[in-house]
Amino acid sequence: MFWLAPPARFRLYTRAADYVHLLLDVLTGRTAAGDDVRQLERAVAARVGAAHAMCVPQARVGIHLAVRHLIRPGQAVVMSPYTIADVVNMVICAGGVPVFADIDPSSTNIAPADVERLIDDRTGAVLVTHLHGIACEVEAIAAICRAKGVPLIEDAAQAFGARVGGRSVGTFGDAGVFSFGMYKNVTAFYGGMVVTPNESLDRAMRSELADAPLMPLGALCAKAVSALVTDLVTAPLLFRTFVYWLFRFAHLHDIRAITRFVTVELDTSRKDRLPASYRCRFRPVQARMVRRQLDRVDANAAERVSYARIYHDGLSGLAGLVTPPFRDDGSCVYNYVPIQCEDREALVRWAMRRYRDMAVQHLKNCAALPAFAPEQRECPNADRTAAGTVLLPNYPGYGEAAVRRNVAVIREYVDAGAPCHERT
Repeated sequence: MFWLAPPARFRLYTRAADYVHLLLDVLTGRTAAGDDVRQLERAVAARVGAAHAMCVPQARVGIHLAVRHLIRPGQAVVMSPYTIADVVNMVICAGGVPVFADIDPSSTNIAPADVERLIDDRTGAVLVTHLHGIACEVEAIAAICRAKGVPLIEDAAQAFGARVGGRSVGTFGDAGVFSFGMYKNVTAFYGGMVVTPNESLDRAMRSELADAPLMPLGALCAKAVSALVTDLVTAPLLFRTFVYWLFRFAHLHDIRAITRFVTVELDTSRKDRLPASYRCRFRPVQARMVRRQLDRVDANAAERVSYARIYHDGLSGLAGLVTPPFRDDGSCVYNYVPIQCEDREALVRWAMRRYRDMAVQHLKNCAALPAFAPEQRECPNADRTAAGTVLLPNYPGYGEAAVRRNVAVIREYVDAGAPCHERT
């Protein structure tokens, strides 16, 4: 049965050496030792072409700091509703009022026309997202923001390494935020980075965390253990001989006691104050981990783009599917390849029966969440996208043959009839 099982739907970007280095640093008491945080900040600033770079404990904290120091309390922040709820919370905690702009269904990012239409006298900033590693129309949006005198913040949490016109995303506005979270293409288990051309903004953000404690070592180690378990269960030998078959059986028979382990239910509650646990500092051991990965970023992106091309060539134009744009100019690094289907659960079941493994996207349309009722706004594209997105695997090492098999199975599904109806 091993030869029938597919590769896992996702894999982390960690390597065995990352766990070894962390363990050695823990055992020798070096997790907080060294000037590695500043070295990483200088390395990332040089790589992306930013004047200043600052490590943060989580990317969302970077968004909070940027919003807090770029707007006045009570000002509006034009942003995408198709994101995690905590990004919206970071705007609220920073004193902003979210104003949701509906998204373009293909790119899943907000478009310049909507941004321009929503900017008014109350607007304090625009927050764009380069979701799934697909750059938004940032040049046009940056031009609008400059013309109207409105700060621009880029959420590039999923787009480290992407460039538009040869210029790194995250550097088109007043601040850009990258993530080094567990599932990102550069990972430190936790963490992120804010880049900015503005020295006074950099200084103000640093002052916020200057006296904060280092990230709790216990929390970092717990996340590392979680990552190690994930690495083990998605490793080809174990996954294809046991794990896939267990979850396939559970998925096809709706055994929730098992499927809940791969069901993402992010917290969608509202926060009005920044949680105390968010206020901490990046550890040097994490900075060393990130620096070891920087040389692999471009090669990994090139492999993902090659897989995205196969998906695009095989799936674009199929009835009932919405596929992302394909660009190989560096502006799309495709940390995921998102497609949309009216009945995504039926598509995933179809694929599972045919020995494929793919995941539904967990993001919500935050403009429709009860937690954000005061900011609620009709965003029909975000509604449909949140309900219909499936993430196709394309991580480095996934394999061209596996990508082509996914394409074939999805085409079979579409050819079998309307995508909104399950076929067996």
